[in-house]
Amino acid sequence: SPPLYDASLMFKGIDFFSDTVTRPTKGMRQAMADAEVGDEQEHEDPTTLRLEARMAKMLGQDEAYFFPTATMANQIAIQIHCRPGEEILAASTAHVFWAEAGGPAVHARALAKPIPAPSGLFGVKELKAAFNSVKSPHFPVSKLLVIENTCNLGGGLAWPLDQLDEVTAWAKENGMKLHLDGSRIFNAALASGVDVKRITAMFDTVTVCFSKGLGCPTGAILTFPKKDKEEVRLLKQRMGGALRQSGILTAGVLYGLDQHLKRMAEDHENARLLASELKKLGGPIRVEDHPQSTNMVFFHHSSPTVSVESFLEACEKKGVRFLWMGESRIRAVTHLDIGRSDVLKAAEIVREVL
Repeated sequence: SPPLYDASLMFKGIDFFSDTVTRPTKGMRQAMADAEVGDEQEHEDPTTLRLEARMAKMLGQDEAYFFPTATMANQIAIQIHCRPGEEILAASTAHVFWAEAGGPAVHARALAKPIPAPSGLFGVKELKAAFNSVKSPHFPVSKLLVIENTCNLGGGLAWPLDQLDEVTAWAKENGMKLHLDGSRIFNAALASGVDVKRITAMFDTVTVCFSKGLGCPTGAILTFPKKDKEEVRLLKQRMGGALRQSGILTAGVLYGLDQHLKRMAEDHENARLLASELKKLGGPIRVEDHPQSTNMVFFHHSSPTVSVESFLEACEKKGVRFLWMGESRIRAVTHLDIGRSDVLKAAEIVREVL
């Protein structure tokens, strides 16, 4: 086992591992230190209440509660929509299926029905094929459609608005509830050139993660209809979500909304720059081409003599870290702590390693 604390274990180079590796800026830390706080469980934390009201209005929703993580928020959304035995439909690459530890089966006791969609995007045709239209006590009810936007495993893609409109409209017409896993919804809105409310207002519930593009140390929001307020609060308590003086955290989120939201366009520009620089390298490097990509670059390292593990280890030793996604696929995520010069330096390091 590693020691309780060993600074040598912390990666200190150019870190494309994820946008969750960002550290709070000096301004954010100061805002957190100065936060006005109270007992969140008793609805007495003024900073948290301000954030919840702001996010509900921003996303075009009735109510909002602050959570420690987006995974917890997603799981509570599923519970308020699904009874045991009912079906959740989502892309086969959806976070709620592959990265939440089987939560839908444990908490909601709901069935997971993946829609084959490697990119994370699908159309009405694919949704119809997965939807159970047979009304019989022998068959489960297709109750909830979960949309992830942006689609992480698919390449960091933003849903095209017309495609999203068609899919959500069909789901509503056929009696489904809609949940948006919008952990990176600000990236999606930026890529689509619309106000975030244009995307979120069509959903019954919405999750947003603050520890990614905004650079906060933790936190997420769940928005939901007013009629579900008591149940959401109950489920939050049941899952251990009483946060007490959470204003220390939500002050950082408010700072991020004010100071970091607009600058996320730089992350998209840096991702495009990284993709362009990696394409120039050629050889064993192949960059995936995703027109709707945001702050993510997916590329492949395929060599008959050098393994992906060896390639990534060599890059890390020279000061740049990526995330291995299995087989030859590698992910790089741009974020608050990476600038244009870091991208160019990282591309040069990869060239040296090759």
